[in-house]
Formats: sequence, C-alpha cells, structure tokens
Amino acid sequence: MKIGIVSRQIISTEKNKRLEGYPLYVLDIVDLNGEKTGEEVVAFDTVGVGIGEKVIVTIEGDAAVQLIKYHDAPVDAVIVAKIDHIDEID
Repeated sequence: MKIGIVSRQIISTEKNKRLEGYPLYVLDIVDLNGEKTGEEVVAFDTVGVGIGEKVIVTIEGDAAVQLIKYHDAPVDAVIVAKIDHIDEID
C-alpha cells in the first residue's frame, strides 16, 4: 500500500461493466513526510474521496480486485481509506 493525494478525477462515460459505479482518480504518491515522489497512479475509489484528500491506495492486482464487487474485474489500484492524520509513535 501507498499514500497518495487525490489530484484529479477521470471522467469515463464508457468502461468495463464490472467497474461501473467506481469513480476513477489520479493520485500523486507521497512519502511519509507528505512530499510528492513524482509517481502518479490511477485508482478506483471505493470509499468516497474528493480532490485534495490524502488516501491509502493498494497497488496490487489481487488485493485490489478483492475490494471490487466482481473478482474478475480488470483492476490493479484501489483507494481503500481516507487519512485523517498520521501519528508518530515514540
């Protein structure tokens, strides 16, 4: 899993029927300090996020597909959580 910031929404009027109902977003991947790494990922949203929100994304086909209603859906990245804050543990 990685941390990302939702930067853009992709509007797709036609897509695989198994993916209908899941919005697509572009995420800027960030490190644990919140700095952009330069990596971008397109991910399906399963939790209801908005532009600018910090999220956790799984970027692995088998794990991502388990979160979509159809287990044979062509998916490799899914937003799985919104991040409120990250606490350091002493």
